[in-house]
Amino acid sequence: MSSLPPIPHGTGAHPIAMVSIAAKDLAASHAFYAGVFGWPMQALSAELIAAAPPAGPSVVLRANLPEGFQAVVPFIDCADVAATLAQVVAAGGSAERAPWAGPMGTQLARFTDPSGTIYGLTSGMLAAKPPRMEMPFGTNPKPPAGALCSLEMYAVDGDAITRFVGELFGWGATPTMPHFVGFDAGAGIGGVFQSHSPAAKSMAYIYSADVPASIAAIEAAGGSRMGDPMPVPGMGTFGYFSDVSGTVMGLIGP
Repeated sequence: MSSLPPIPHGTGAHPIAMVSIAAKDLAASHAFYAGVFGWPMQALSAELIAAAPPAGPSVVLRANLPEGFQAVVPFIDCADVAATLAQVVAAGGSAERAPWAGPMGTQLARFTDPSGTIYGLTSGMLAAKPPRMEMPFGTNPKPPAGALCSLEMYAVDGDAITRFVGELFGWGATPTMPHFVGFDAGAGIGGVFQSHSPAAKSMAYIYSADVPASIAAIEAAGGSRMGDPMPVPGMGTFGYFSDVSGTVMGLIGP
């Protein structure tokens, strides 16, 4: 348990299957994440590299995104991308990119929620639903170092986003502290919705067994620290960095 209020478990029907991370310099981002976090990599195309953290969703490093495009986009598993996208639009979201065929027989689409935050939909990516991963706070179980372990997504209205993800995806959600609503998909990773920083639409967190040491390794590999590591009693230590392509990411550790 952690010091946060318990978050209702989701149904597990729609876990986060993949997280796309912007890579303005694809080769540099490849070397950075492989070197600092040990992620195995596989090139999928001239603008896509797949990465396999030791736990949590898979990652795709993506080049050639428009300037200012949301740097971190989580893709939600569903059985039928087109049908789910239609349900999202009916619930108040918008289609950001119509369904398209991805590598290895996958289908993908992107949408914006009512706050303008971009998410993806995907089918055919998961062989099985992933085990539920609690946010690694307090005495909760900890994933392996290098796991993509949590997300922080912007949502202007906590009640509205709770209804939106609950009705569409079966996620559980509840307020955890001022300006934050925790969410749990019931399978795979969860995270929080934040309402305080509309310019920071999304952030992915990587688990570190030693946040100060990871920050030092990030700087040595060409990334930049964003402030000093921040211990939060009852939760853990947080760190923030900009990778070699300028994408802002987070660290969580003990």
